[in-house]
Amino acid sequence: MKTARKNATSKRNFEPGPVVVVGSRDKPEVAKALDQFHDRLQRDFGIAAIDLDGTLDLSKVDARWLLLFGGDGAMLGAARRMGDAQIPTLAVNFGRLGFLTEVEFKTLDQALDRIAAGKVYVRERQRLSTEMGDWRYNALNDVVAHSALRGRLFRISAAIEGREALRYAGDGVIVSTPTGSTAYSLAAGGPILDPELEAIVITPLAAHALSQRPLVISADQTVELYIKEDDPPGRITLDGQVQRDFDASHRLKVRKAENPFLLIRVGLRSHYTRLRRILGWGGRPKGSA
Repeated sequence: MKTARKNATSKRNFEPGPVVVVGSRDKPEVAKALDQFHDRLQRDFGIAAIDLDGTLDLSKVDARWLLLFGGDGAMLGAARRMGDAQIPTLAVNFGRLGFLTEVEFKTLDQALDRIAAGKVYVRERQRLSTEMGDWRYNALNDVVAHSALRGRLFRISAAIEGREALRYAGDGVIVSTPTGSTAYSLAAGGPILDPELEAIVITPLAAHALSQRPLVISADQTVELYIKEDDPPGRITLDGQVQRDFDASHRLKVRKAENPFLLIRVGLRSHYTRLRRILGWGGRPKGSA
């Protein structure tokens, strides 16, 4: 029986070199942070490029690593813009939650010390490859199929390895990576997976049948989503950022992507420390009154 497993090649050594810096010009704190660290980044690593407008083709930048000033949404966008040319990424949290970000701004100096000394490593995070005709994108968090008509019951089928396995009626279905298990899937009642597992999570959204529960399958398997002729139209949303209409003429194939996202780990905090802080395990959730 196939089961979710750890990726045996998920840990890579890291050699520092030229960096591409990505952030948002709309956030004054990002520009301030870049001004503060610009000279050090140039001296210790060399700056290959700076993109504060989101217009740079990150798949063609000649850089050894990427430094991101932003939150989880910025991280998802950068991963998508790198395409198949994924380079190790360190994210400095300027967002609200920071599930994907590695360090806070106050610890960036310490993180750069470790990077310059080569005392960090790179972890692979599974992505999802989606294909619907000529439309192809990769997702780091999730693929969501949902109704295009507000307030309408949405029916959708899911085939696993070519055989229909599930038929959902409700608001839709989420297909997520282990990384994305702490995103929309978690809010819909899905399980939390170790982000270094190789697996796919299928989570129903507000399912009409109470017997329908989240399902975890092997990352080696392919999931196909489709709706039938008499079903209302839907929409596909990738990582909350890319959308495409979805009807009975489409079959969306979702499988493990060949090229994983590469996350620089500097060892200042663990994934579970981050979960405990954000989810308020043993205390009050962050941001609550």
